[in-house]
Amino acid sequence: MESLLKIFNQNKFIFTKETTKAIEFENIHSKEVIYLLPTVEITIALDPKIVEGNVELENKSHGYTHSTALSRFPKRKHTGKDLIHYGYSFKFQSKDELSSFLNNLN
Repeated sequence: MESLLKIFNQNKFIFTKETTKAIEFENIHSKEVIYLLPTVEITIALDPKIVEGNVELENKSHGYTHSTALSRFPKRKHTGKDLIHYGYSFKFQSKDELSSFLNNLN
């Protein structure tokens, strides 16, 4: 986990909050928020406002992810009766792949 935190820092994202469901990072320049999700693969969630309308990002995404931990993202209706925060998930096979993706976001 320590090496993942270092990758975010190297790519101008600072740690802002941690819950059992996600770690929140904010870009020091753009103030965009990214969540690192605790899964087997390296998985992050991006704000729909960043992804929607960006064909390249939409094509790379693994679809929606819904979680109360994505507290700085918008809400939408999912399977329950209440609205829930959501984002677009992106999965990476290696730390280098994550670093390259974050670098391109900047």
